[in-house]
Amino acid sequence: MKELYRVEGTLNRGFVGQITYMVCLEQPCERLDVEFGFDADKQRYRPEEVTPELIADTMRICREKYGLTGTEEDARRVILNDMKTEIHTLATLNDAFIGCVHKQLTRRHMSYDGVTASEGCIPQPRFEGVLKVTVLVFNVLKDGTHYDLTVRGE
Repeated sequence: MKELYRVEGTLNRGFVGQITYMVCLEQPCERLDVEFGFDADKQRYRPEEVTPELIADTMRICREKYGLTGTEEDARRVILNDMKTEIHTLATLNDAFIGCVHKQLTRRHMSYDGVTASEGCIPQPRFEGVLKVTVLVFNVLKDGTHYDLTVRGE
């Protein structure tokens, strides 16, 4: 498949939002692959990254925003087991929904042809016009989280 579009970016801790990339397909395609990935080492905290400051900050946020209290060990467990960078991808073709991937993968593909498509995606007989890929960012744990998006077609 030929690379049609590629972009890279960096997200910082606490970012929540949507970033939409618009790709004008210059010629019709029979197959399409949308690949998205972000730094695997930025998805979760490692034990050595759980500092007293991070524990205190987590406990403060839980108390102030949610009225929750707990021990430092509770906070450590939540940080290591429950918190994660969470980013999904959604695609439309000429403003019609063609798929969304919610899997907790640091690299995923949305692959299409006339008969089959990746889980969460709808097969399309042909790809022409305007493809929009929206990166849905629900949580970013660490500063400097690098991501890349590549669209390939043939």
